[in-house]
Amino acid sequence: MRNLLIRSIIAILIIGPLFLAPLWLGGIFLLIFTMLISIGLMWEFKKFADVGISTVHYVIIAAMCLLWEIAVFSNYPEILLTILGAVLILFLIEVGFYNIPRTMNRLGTSLFLLIYCGVLPSSFMLVRRYGTFWAILPIAMVWTVDTFAYWGGSIFGRHKLAPQLSPKKTVEGFFTGFASSFLVALIAAKMQPQYNGTVLWLVAPITGIVGQLGDLFESKIKREFAVKDSGKIFPGHGGVWDRTDSLLWVYPLVWMVLLLKSG
Repeated sequence: MRNLLIRSIIAILIIGPLFLAPLWLGGIFLLIFTMLISIGLMWEFKKFADVGISTVHYVIIAAMCLLWEIAVFSNYPEILLTILGAVLILFLIEVGFYNIPRTMNRLGTSLFLLIYCGVLPSSFMLVRRYGTFWAILPIAMVWTVDTFAYWGGSIFGRHKLAPQLSPKKTVEGFFTGFASSFLVALIAAKMQPQYNGTVLWLVAPITGIVGQLGDLFESKIKREFAVKDSGKIFPGHGGVWDRTDSLLWVYPLVWMVLLLKSG
C-alpha cells in the first residue's frame, strides 16, 4: 500500500506535469521534450542491451534522431532526405568495417533505434499541430487504460494474457483497459462537443488496443535482455522506456487518423 501511494504521488507531482506541460505548450518546449525522450531512450538501451554497438555508433544514431526531430519541427523535408542519406552512409560504413557475422545485427539495431528513438517520438509534434485537445487526449487515454487495466486485472483477473512476456497482465485487465478508453472519449465528447466525431471514436479503440500492445512489446525487449525496468529515472515507475512504451505506439497512429481525416 505504501509503495502504491508513493507511485501515485510521483505520477501526480512529477510524471504528469513533465509530460503534459510540453504537450500543452507545444512549440520549442515540445521539441526539447521530444529530444530529451530520444536521448533517454537511447541512453537506457545502451545500458541494458548488449548488441555489440560502440559508443560512437550510439552517438551517431542519436544525432540523426535529433536532426530528424528538428526537421519535423521546422517542417523542412530537405533535412529529412539528408538524414536518410546519412543513414545509408552509416549502413555502408557498418558493412565495410565490422566483421561479417554481426553486420546484419548491427544494421537491424541501428534502423530500429532510428525509428523507435527518433521517428516515433516526433509524432508528438505532428499530433500537436492539430491542437491542444488532440495532443492531450491520447496520453490521457493511455494513462486511463493503464490504470483500469491494472485494477481490472487485480480484481477480475483469472486468465493470463501473455505470461511469457508479462506474468501479471490478464485478459480481463486488457478488456477493462480497452473499455476505459471509450469512457475517456465519452467524457471528452461531453466537455468538448465540437470534437465529437469519427476521429474521436477511432482514437479510443486505437489507444485501448495498441497502447497495451506497445506495453507488451517493451516487455518483450526487456525479457530478451533480462531486465525488469529499463531504468530508474522515475522512482517506482522505471525509466523512459517504461513510461513511453504505449505512447510511442499510439501517437503515430493518432497522427495518421488525423492526417487522413483532414486530407
